[in-house]
Amino acid sequence: MPPIIRSRLSVGVFLTQLGDLFQRELPSRESGLLNAAKYHFRNPGKGFRAQLVLASGEALRLRYHDVLIWAAACELIHNASLVHDDISDASTHRRGQKSIHEHFGIDTALCLGDWMVAKAFELASKNKTHGGQLVGQLATAMQQTCVGQASDVGQKRCITTNQWKRIASGKTSPFLLAPIAGVALASNFDYSLQSLKNLVSLCSLVYQGRNDIDDIVPSSHRSCDLDGRKPNLVVSLFNENNTGNEDFIRWYNSGDTSKVSQWQQRIASSQAIVRANHALDIWLAEAELIVPSVPSPLREVATQLVASVNDKKITETQRGRIA
Repeated sequence: MPPIIRSRLSVGVFLTQLGDLFQRELPSRESGLLNAAKYHFRNPGKGFRAQLVLASGEALRLRYHDVLIWAAACELIHNASLVHDDISDASTHRRGQKSIHEHFGIDTALCLGDWMVAKAFELASKNKTHGGQLVGQLATAMQQTCVGQASDVGQKRCITTNQWKRIASGKTSPFLLAPIAGVALASNFDYSLQSLKNLVSLCSLVYQGRNDIDDIVPSSHRSCDLDGRKPNLVVSLFNENNTGNEDFIRWYNSGDTSKVSQWQQRIASSQAIVRANHALDIWLAEAELIVPSVPSPLREVATQLVASVNDKKITETQRGRIA
């Protein structure tokens, strides 16, 4: 797999060393979590946040051992959120295999996610000079993500695009910012990161917006967001830009799932997809305009972060037929 974030060091070697670290830190056999942890890390994902740590660490010349440990902490707390999210979303699969709660049960999934959070805090604390502050930074990111996720799962009515932006940024931004901000802290980088925070927030909207588009089109799959009444950018745009949509609102608010496919087809064949792609283009353009205001040592990291979410937008011809 090609690296998402460029680095002078071999990203492949770095991710291999990160995987080796995870294997050394696995739960004990007596804990009852070893098999679930091994199963989860059989496919550890792209290591995007770890790559952000590596690129930031190189930019700010942080000691390699501290880079590796912080990358592990960021990846662990992110993975914990995925394990718990799959329970909340009733997701049966993750990364090409059954989700932890589906394969091992909800109790084990809850405990494994909690173990990952605790292990992330433990690893962050190993930084000799900034351990306590790094733990605090992870804790803050976790709290912010939980608030964002609670807003996500608590919505059962169709929300506005402004409400969607608040929720999307709230549940995605903290774990994208933490890898870079932690390196800045550990490197004694004494410059404001406000511009970087603004950029990360915009990238979070693009990242979540692409996921939302993928949920609606193509509809050879059933929309999980419509089915579970989850916030979705495309759905909000469809609702806001269609006059006489009382039938949709009545159906959406009823909680009925028997007509998901019909409404999914209506939404996918509307202008909502075009509007969603247009919104993503605007947010990307705004993020690119912020890059020059990011402190110069981290400017290249910011540029790569924007580029990493700037995938090809979904067009009419890419939708496929609605099932």
